[in-house]
Amino acid sequence: MRSTLFYIPHEIAGLPILGFGWALLGLLAALVVWVIWCLWKNNPTAEIFSALPFYLVAAGLIAFVLPQIEQKWPDGSVIGLPIRGYGVMVLLGLLAGIAITIQRGKQVGLSADVIISLGFSMMIGGVIGARAFYVIQKWESAFAGLPLKDCLIEIVKLTEGGLVIYGGMIGGIVVGIWFCWRHVHPVAAVGDLIAPGFLLGLAFGRIGCLLNGCCFGGVCTADLPGIQFPQGSEPYRQQLYDGRLLGLAIEKKPPRDRIIAVQPDSIAAKKWNTQSGDTLDGIQDVLLRPGIDEDPARTPAIEAVVSINRQTHRLAPHDLPAYGLPVHPSQIYSTINAGLLCLLIWCLQPLIKRDGTAFLVAVILYACSRFLLELIRSDEGGQFGTSLTIAQWIAIVSGVMAAFTLALLMRQPPLRVWRWPAVMNL
Repeated sequence: MRSTLFYIPHEIAGLPILGFGWALLGLLAALVVWVIWCLWKNNPTAEIFSALPFYLVAAGLIAFVLPQIEQKWPDGSVIGLPIRGYGVMVLLGLLAGIAITIQRGKQVGLSADVIISLGFSMMIGGVIGARAFYVIQKWESAFAGLPLKDCLIEIVKLTEGGLVIYGGMIGGIVVGIWFCWRHVHPVAAVGDLIAPGFLLGLAFGRIGCLLNGCCFGGVCTADLPGIQFPQGSEPYRQQLYDGRLLGLAIEKKPPRDRIIAVQPDSIAAKKWNTQSGDTLDGIQDVLLRPGIDEDPARTPAIEAVVSINRQTHRLAPHDLPAYGLPVHPSQIYSTINAGLLCLLIWCLQPLIKRDGTAFLVAVILYACSRFLLELIRSDEGGQFGTSLTIAQWIAIVSGVMAAFTLALLMRQPPLRVWRWPAVMNL
C-alpha cells in the first residue's frame, strides 16, 4: 500500500508552484507558444480561440482549486500537493485505454483524433458520474454537516479515492452517446470499439485501489492468498472497530454490544483479561499524523480507545499490531478479472455479426464477475434490507438489461457499420 507516492513542493525559489506562481506562468507561456505556432502555420483564428476554454479551465484549477488541497503540517505550514497512487493509476488507465482504442480504430478506419476526443469526453463524464455516485452514497457519513467551502473541497478531492465504477460507467456512457449523436458516429459500433479500452482502464484503476487501501476484501480465514494492510489503513481500522484485531468476537446488541468469544493470547485477553459475556461499550481510534521530522507520505499510526464493562483502556501505536489480519486481495482479483475481460472482448470483436454485441457481452460478463467479487469484499454493507451491496444490485439490474437487449439484438439481421479485420492485432 502506498497511498501517497510523493509531494509536489509548495514553492521553488520563494515563489509558490500552485496558485499565482510557477504553474500559472508555465501555462501562460504554453498559451503564447500555441498562439505563435498557429499564426506561423496560418491556422484559422477559430482554431486559436477553440483552445481558450481549455486554458481558462486549467488556469482556474491551478490558481484556485489545487492550492486548497495542498497538505499541511500540524503547525499549519504547507507540505505541498500530494500525488496519490490512486490518481496516478486512474490516469495511466485512461491513457492505456485510449491507446489500445486508437490501435483498434486504425483497423476500422477511424482517426486517432476522434478517439482521443471521445476518450477525454467520456473521461470527464465518467469522473463526474463516479464522484457523484460516491458523494450521494456517502453523503450522510462523509459530507453532511460540513461548511459549504469545506464540502466543495472534499468533493473535488478525487486523487484519494472515492470513485464508484458504476457511476463512472453511467456518466461515461451518457457522454459517449451524446458525442456520437453530435458527431454522427454509430453508437453501437462505437460501443464495441471502446469496450476493451474501458476494461483495461478499469484494471489499472483497481491497482490504484490497492495502493489506496480501498475496495478491500474481508478477513481471509481459509488457506487462500491474503494480503495485510498497515496500521492506519481503512482495512486495519475496520478490523479494529469489529474487534477482530483485538481478538474479540462481538454480538451487536444495542445499546451495549456483547463479547461472545475471546481469542487466547490476543490483546484483549492479555491486557485486560477480557472474557466471554463482557460488554463492549465502544471502540474508537485517533489518527496520529506524521510530524514535521517524519515522512509525510507514510500511513498514519493510530491510538485506540476501548471501553469494556464501562472501563476505558488506551492502546498506543506500539501496543497494536503493525499490520492487520490477512484479507482477500480483492483489488488484485479485480485487476486480473478486468484484464482477462479486456482480452476476451478484444478477441470476440471480429467474430460477431451485429454491432453492439461485444459491448453488451462485456456488460453482462462484468456484471456477473462483479457480483461474485462483492462476496469477498467487506468495505460495503447490504442495502434495501438485504445482504446484497449496492454494487450487487446494480450488477443484477445492468446484467439483466444487457441480456434482454442482447436477446433482442440477436433477432435482428446481421449488420456491421465498419469492416473489421479477421485478426485483431494488439
